[in-house]
Amino acid sequence: YLFYVTPRDQADHPGDFTGDKLPDLMVVDGNGNLRLYPSEATTDLLKGTGDLDYSMSGSYRGNPSKDPNGDDGLPQYVSAPSGYWKNTLITHLGDIYGGDGLQDLVARREGRLWVYPGDGYGGVNVDKRQEILLPPNAPAPDTITQVVSAGDATGDGKTDFFLKVGDALWALVGYNGASIETAVQLSSTPWLERDIVTVQDITGDGVTDMIYRTDVSGRLLLRTGKKDADGSGVDLTSLASAANSATGVDAQYGATGWGRSNIRLFFGTPDANGDGI
Repeated sequence: YLFYVTPRDQADHPGDFTGDKLPDLMVVDGNGNLRLYPSEATTDLLKGTGDLDYSMSGSYRGNPSKDPNGDDGLPQYVSAPSGYWKNTLITHLGDIYGGDGLQDLVARREGRLWVYPGDGYGGVNVDKRQEILLPPNAPAPDTITQVVSAGDATGDGKTDFFLKVGDALWALVGYNGASIETAVQLSSTPWLERDIVTVQDITGDGVTDMIYRTDVSGRLLLRTGKKDADGSGVDLTSLASAANSATGVDAQYGATGWGRSNIRLFFGTPDANGDGI
């Protein structure tokens, strides 16, 4: 049985849609519907098994058939239209909109970027989406082939995003609840054969790093970020190339076998099993 519990009075942990402090996974299935895969806990409820054995619907809308002025016995909410999420790119990592501490979802669909506020129960109401406005120099949303939320990478208290656009890597810096403040092209190549896995602090030094897949060798590589001049966040140029990174080289994070022919799509989450990795 699946059931929903009242949200806790604390902010959701990164990636956590269900309020159990474990990261969950939102995916768009083959029918174009949004599904939430909650993390499963071990006997230690603060640690996950890493398994994702079941899913539930991740989105809904107000019932268009319900009379708002009368008690007609119809439910207040119904599922989002079937196939609503088809051809949509999604990402999530924390409270992005509203400052309510609840996990939100960001999506590229219909040629725009949107934030779908989380409800604290494991879903989003598609009626409540808000468009994310972009600066004039930002790439057109319909050219984005991957979007990854990095939380607050730059230390300004606002959410940042990393994008693949054709062969280029971009950063959208500082979502203020209405718009992105700065768009920065980090590199013009060679991202056609690469996929961003995650943009978080991997090394434990408090600075955002990047893990990406290279399809040429089928490996995962780690690019370590450097602090910016004032020490508040990552220097974005350190994530633009291996030479600019903290170590000057991209380190192997996963050996061969990670190529697209073996694993077409995948996404890095925060620590799910409590091992610190």
